[in-house]
Amino acid sequence: MTQYYYAPASTGNLSVGFDLLGAAFEPVDGQLLGDVLAIHGEAVQSRLRLSGRYQHQLPADTDDNLVLRCYRLFQQRLGKPLPGLELELIKALPVGSGLGSSACSIVVACYAFNHYFGEPLSQSELLQLMAEAEGGVSGSVHYDNVAPSYLGGLQLMLPGSRQLCRALPWFDHWRVVLSYPGTTLSTKAARAAIPAQLPLATSIAFAAGLSRFVSALYSQDEADAMAALNDVVAEPVRLHLMPELPQLRSALQALGAAHLGISGAGPTVFALCPTDCAARDVAAYLTQHYHKNQDAMTHLCRLAPKGARLVKDPNSCN
Repeated sequence: MTQYYYAPASTGNLSVGFDLLGAAFEPVDGQLLGDVLAIHGEAVQSRLRLSGRYQHQLPADTDDNLVLRCYRLFQQRLGKPLPGLELELIKALPVGSGLGSSACSIVVACYAFNHYFGEPLSQSELLQLMAEAEGGVSGSVHYDNVAPSYLGGLQLMLPGSRQLCRALPWFDHWRVVLSYPGTTLSTKAARAAIPAQLPLATSIAFAAGLSRFVSALYSQDEADAMAALNDVVAEPVRLHLMPELPQLRSALQALGAAHLGISGAGPTVFALCPTDCAARDVAAYLTQHYHKNQDAMTHLCRLAPKGARLVKDPNSCN
């Protein structure tokens, strides 16, 4: 019997936490926003079929697809051969969008394989495997997309800790509008724009902003949390890649958005809104003014409390 596995989209950095904050989001209308992997059964040799809204953005030759790469890594980690699998990736996240597309495919694949074979890897072992696989795509090992996509919620990365990440509080009434214009940005290119070393003043400002944001979440000081959301690391050097951002920010703030930031490496933007009414207005504006082609999409979202999991109805995935 076919089993369907799902992992949600994620936003890395969240403006104030470059490489250290990541959040999983889901549309408020109950749809799925992420990738689905179907395991249809076992076979002599693993085969992968592609479907879904954004399958056209992936190479038609699936031999080097992330899903099959993850299966090879999973077998290597277990240290034993496994049967071939009949697989189908329902690709519902655009590639190079800033929504953790590669991380989502990696997470859903690793989670599915681990679940299908009786969970031989622990949560921390599986998370490490996901991050290593993601590092092969982005050029460096970081957890800010794989952790929320796997575990759900807002996650703070803890480099050097055995725990690897920690779930943070949130404000349940906050709404996040995610808007993808239909164009792409290379994660590697976006990361290359960031200097290898930061000035001392920038480093202090980054540490202060992240500390302030985390503290405000725990004390449930909404105004201070909003005020802390200032990207001093990535946005200033990536602005030339997204020149529309200042104009969008002014327009959306006039509609009630509290913050507009770059989702991951972009070009998706996320607008943080304190009310449903403001979020609907923001979503309508972005749909009209930020969409570039038929691949574009805008979703009114909330924080996703759950990450990777089994699902019954993959057709609810966008």
